Amino acid sequence: MRGLILPLAVLVFSRGFSGSERDLVWYGLAVVFAVFSAITSFANWWFQRFRITDREIMSRSGIIAKQERVVPFERIQTVDLDEAPLERLFQTVKVRIETAAGGQAGTDIEIPALKRDDATELRQHLLTARQRARAGAPGDVPPEAAAEVTGVEAGLSMISARTTQADIMGGELLRRITIRELLVAGATSGRFGPAAAIVGAIAQFGDELIPRSVWARVPWENFAEVASNVRLLVGVVTLLGLIAWLLAIATTALTFGNFELRREGDQLFLQYGLLDRRRTTIPIRRIQAIQIREGLLRQPFGYADVGFETAGFGNDASSSGVLFPLLPKCEVRDLLDRACPDFVMEIEDPDLVRLPARSRVRYIVGTSIGWAIMIVIAALVTWRFLDIPLWWLVLPALLTPVFGWFGTWRFRDAGWLVDNGRFLLRWRSIGRTTLLTRTQRVQYRKLTTNPFQRRASLVTFELSVAAGGLRGQAGLAHVDRDEAERLVQHLGRSGSRRSLASTWPVRSGALVDS
Repeated sequence: MRGLILPLAVLVFSRGFSGSERDLVWYGLAVVFAVFSAITSFANWWFQRFRITDREIMSRSGIIAKQERVVPFERIQTVDLDEAPLERLFQTVKVRIETAAGGQAGTDIEIPALKRDDATELRQHLLTARQRARAGAPGDVPPEAAAEVTGVEAGLSMISARTTQADIMGGELLRRITIRELLVAGATSGRFGPAAAIVGAIAQFGDELIPRSVWARVPWENFAEVASNVRLLVGVVTLLGLIAWLLAIATTALTFGNFELRREGDQLFLQYGLLDRRRTTIPIRRIQAIQIREGLLRQPFGYADVGFETAGFGNDASSSGVLFPLLPKCEVRDLLDRACPDFVMEIEDPDLVRLPARSRVRYIVGTSIGWAIMIVIAALVTWRFLDIPLWWLVLPALLTPVFGWFGTWRFRDAGWLVDNGRFLLRWRSIGRTTLLTRTQRVQYRKLTTNPFQRRASLVTFELSVAAGGLRGQAGLAHVDRDEAERLVQHLGRSGSRRSLASTWPVRSGALVDS
C-alpha cells in the first residue's frame, strides 16, 4: 500500500486521460512503478524474519544485501509500538526494539507489521526477559523464562483479542490529556506561525484552487477601489489569521490527541496521536534535564508544557521530547514527583538568585537595538528612494518602548538556584523556560565576556547537559562575575542548600572555564 503512493501521485497529477502521447507516458510510468513496488514490497515481506531464543532476539531482512541483527535480552533498552494511519487501518503495529547503543545505525530491530495483540505479547515478553537477564548472571536465563519464550514463539497468534489499551502501554497512568486541555494547547501553541505560512502558500495558488467561474464574476474594473478599502483588507487579514489559528489547533490535536503518560518501574511510557499513534519508552535514568516552557500566550493563564532531554536514547545519540503537552503550572511539581522525582524543585522559589540591577539596562538595550536600527534604515530608504512621507514611520517607532518593556521582562525572569544537588536555571526568549537538572548531570560550564560586559564586571554563563533539544546548552547573559565564578565551581558538587551570596572559595585568576 505504501509503495502505491507514488503511482497514485502520478495518476493524480496527470489530470485525466485525453489520448495524447504525454498522457500515455504518465500512465505507463504509473504502471511500471506500481508493478515494481508490488514486487519489491512482496519480496521484502517474504524475506523478513525474526526469531526469539532463550537469550536473544534475531532479525533477518534484505533482498540483495542481507542484514542480520542479534540483540541479547540484557542489551535491550526500549520496546516501542508505533501505529501509523495505514497500520491502524489494518490493525497492525510496528515493533521497534532499541538497544543501549542509543539508536545508532544498525543497532535496532524493527518488525514492521505484527498483529496488535501479538505485538503486545512480544513487547511484554522482551521486557520480562530483559529484567531476568539483567538480574541473573550474564547470559543466564532461568528455565521458566526459556519456557515462556517457547510459548511466545509457538503461539503468538492465539492471544485473546480482548487486549485493552492499558495492556498495550502497561504501567500506572500518571496523567491523560483532556479535550479542553488539548484545545487550549492548540489555541496557545507556537504552531500559528507555520500554519500562517501554509495558509499564505495556499493563497498564492488561489487561481488554481478557485474555479474560473468565480473569478469571472469578480468586478475587475473596480478592483483598485476595492483594494483600497481598509475595512475589506482588515477583514481578509482577519479571515486568513482565523484560518491559520484553526489549522494550528487541528495540527496540535492530531499530534497530541489521546496523550497518556504512564510509569512502570524505571521507565516512562508515552502514547499520543490521533492518526499516527506513537508509543515511546523513556528510561528514567537517562533523563538529563526537564524543561518547563511557558509560552507567551500560556503564561497569563498559568499553563505550561513539560519537556525532557535524554542522552544515549532514541533515534539519535541524544533526544528530546514532550513529557506532557499542557497542564497548569501549579500541577507541574506533582507530575514530576510521580514521573521523575530526581528533578523535583519549587519552580517559583523565593530564594531564586536574580541578576544584578546593572544588568537591566543591557537587557533593555539588547532587546530594543535591533528594532531601532531597522526603523533608522527604513527611514533612510524611504527618504532616499521612495516618495512616502516620513511620518508614516512614526507609528512603528512608537513601538520601541514595547521592546524596552520586554527587555525588562526578560531581566526580571532570569535567575538560578542550587538546592540539594539540583540546579534550576530560568531565562526568557519569547516565552519563559525553566531548566531543571542535577548538578552531576552538567557536562561543562563556561563563562564568556565581551569588552562591554568586562567594564561592568558581568559575564555570560553557559552550561551543557548530554541532551538533544537545545543541543544540551542553556545560559544567561549579564550575570555578576563573582557569583558566576562561584556557581561554576559549585556545579557538580553535592551537598546541602547554600546561598550563592555566601563566601565560597574561588580560584584566583581570571574566569573559571571547566
